[in-house]
Amino acid sequence: MFQAIKGMMKKDLKISFRNPSMLILSIIVPIVFIFLYSLISQLSTTNPVVIAQHSDDTASKELTTIMEEMAIEDGPYYEIRSLNPDEAFQMYQNGEVPALVEIPENFDQQLEQGEEAKVKLYVNNMNSDGTKNFQLRLSHALYQFQESRDSASNIGITEEYSTFEKDISMKFYVSIGLLMFAVIYSGMVNTGTLLTREWEERTSKEISLSPNGFVPLLVAKAATALLLTTVTTIFVMILMSFTLNFPITDVSFAIIGWLFILFLIGASLGAFTAVTIKKSLPVITLSAVLGISLYLLSGNESSIRGFAYGGPIELIWRIASYLPMSYITDTMRVIFVTGKNNLLSYTTNPLTTATSFYISIITIPATILLFSWASIVKLKNNLFTSGGQ
Repeated sequence: MFQAIKGMMKKDLKISFRNPSMLILSIIVPIVFIFLYSLISQLSTTNPVVIAQHSDDTASKELTTIMEEMAIEDGPYYEIRSLNPDEAFQMYQNGEVPALVEIPENFDQQLEQGEEAKVKLYVNNMNSDGTKNFQLRLSHALYQFQESRDSASNIGITEEYSTFEKDISMKFYVSIGLLMFAVIYSGMVNTGTLLTREWEERTSKEISLSPNGFVPLLVAKAATALLLTTVTTIFVMILMSFTLNFPITDVSFAIIGWLFILFLIGASLGAFTAVTIKKSLPVITLSAVLGISLYLLSGNESSIRGFAYGGPIELIWRIASYLPMSYITDTMRVIFVTGKNNLLSYTTNPLTTATSFYISIITIPATILLFSWASIVKLKNNLFTSGGQ
């Protein structure tokens, strides 16, 4: 049996390197998707804005300075395009910026006389989440402004409990989800195309007559796919280390273990898809659709959570939170951030609940075993009913 597995692995590796089109496809899709997405995610951190500053009084300048200096882990809050009132309103009306902040002409005088000074916010409210961000950021800027000017009216700050000591960079958050996508997609494509090749090259008849059965075939295909997926994963991590500051040097054995589990999930899904469709191109297309869907649902779950207030989107979010890929992705994030590798109970993983933990413990092995078993059954039926062709 071992010799049969070894022989099929050698054959598949030789064919893959002689005709590397499928290997290139398994690498190029995650590379291009991750490269483009990483550029988009970097642009979404800082909001372009214009300020209509009607006077050069001290208070107006101080508020403007605070807005210029406000920043989070991923970058500054604002990219201030203009302070000139006429230019600011023209840029806003032309759609060159999504928001405008107007500081009144007598802003300093109103504050000195104890009057209520009004700072206006104009927002192109095409996106409710973007509108909320502008409102919250301006409120925070005004709070910092008030705190720095009038000690008698300062508002006390109570530091509430945070899950982590330091805010998690959005680039890092996105990179772990993209890593999950890359492994799932590559595992599906490599396993699937290696299997469909047996039908497309009409070599499946020899396998159907082998006394070793079907298990060596699937093991050999999965082992070869693992080697090819490892190449893709390394390329992806190197790319993200440049575009998203992915901590490639912090990859531990625990992370490698979870990546291997993700590969097994992808390989089992790819095998089932292959023995069902039996054509390479549809397998690649379906793998891309499923991989990107899993990234949007499981790898970028926080984006869905922001809109999960009733309706179908809440149902989608709740289903996504119980997918095994969601638990694995969050667990890898915790390992990277805390350095804790022992996360085999929900009490040591602050990003998961007891319910999602126990569901994941069941669904992760169930997904791998179910699709692997279904692939063997489907493969056996296909080979016997088609006469190995």
